[in-house]
Amino acid sequence: MKDKGITVYAGIDLPLDPGAAFEAVANELTLALPRLGINFEAGVEGRVIQNSFEVGRIVAWEPGKRLAIEWRQASWEPEETTEIEFLFEPADGGTHLRIEHHKWGALIGEIVGWFASAIVAPFLQATTPEALGDWITDRKARRPSGTQSRAFYGDPLYHYPSFRVILSELALTPDDHLLEVGFGGGVLLKQALQSGCRAAGVDHSADMLQLARELNHEAINEGRLKIFEASADLLPFPDATFTCAAMTGVLGFLPNPVGALTEIRRVLIKGGRLVVLGSDPKLRGTPAAPEPMASRLRFYEDEELDSLAHQAGFANVSVVQRDMEAYAREAGVPEEVIPLFAGGTSFLLARKE
Repeated sequence: MKDKGITVYAGIDLPLDPGAAFEAVANELTLALPRLGINFEAGVEGRVIQNSFEVGRIVAWEPGKRLAIEWRQASWEPEETTEIEFLFEPADGGTHLRIEHHKWGALIGEIVGWFASAIVAPFLQATTPEALGDWITDRKARRPSGTQSRAFYGDPLYHYPSFRVILSELALTPDDHLLEVGFGGGVLLKQALQSGCRAAGVDHSADMLQLARELNHEAINEGRLKIFEASADLLPFPDATFTCAAMTGVLGFLPNPVGALTEIRRVLIKGGRLVVLGSDPKLRGTPAAPEPMASRLRFYEDEELDSLAHQAGFANVSVVQRDMEAYAREAGVPEEVIPLFAGGTSFLLARKE
């Protein structure tokens, strides 16, 4: 069935002026669509590509006002084009963003079924408590992405105290080759490289890889640092590659912590050392582990940390308590948050024999 199609609408009120809203939406599309297998080229004459097929072409790029894309709804009938418009309208001190997809559905025939199953059902699913909690957790901590996460992980104030402990325990020298699993924005790697060592890192967030590359571009160009998109339990390195390894803010999110620690042990040389920031139960529900992250984190008592390392094959294992209050004050952490760093915080220390 072919006809003129219909118009599909979506809208949202944003607490941003139209210019900022336009920039934010464009940036988010540039980062989010590749995770769905779609390449979005922003800007005048930009394109949208999926599986080498040009799905869309930008025909209007008016920052703060309008973005329009000529859209092909079917690769098998590329002449059937539609138009998607993003309209940014001032409203009550912010912006009303209206998205309109014109002439859509000419090739469908069963438009009600498509709308209910492909649009309404995913919308309802995305707004359930479980899905919202997962999205916030991924966005902020488990797989950080977006402009706010880039800003935080580019200068992670509340992580600096644990970085100081990790670097102190590792006592890096120019002879070391460090692995960091879950490097976030790459700040710990940058600090570690000041010792003169070489390093490599893995993370599963494309946004964090991009941020870490920007932050450490000199070391990468010099060949002192290599970073990869990979999972913690499948490291892309040969056996006995590194002299030491570190992991911070990651352990509680790992679905297979023993597998990850086993992989780290595999890529360490004999005598290689590991330092891991634990996932302390006392942090549950605090600003360090608020909801909804707290419900999706696995917290480990000290004896559980010890057990995980032994299950992974480490024989020389200890769990130590380190007071980070002085480091927190040195980093400029706000006074009201300082108590979180006082007393003992658990760190797992292990060595491959």
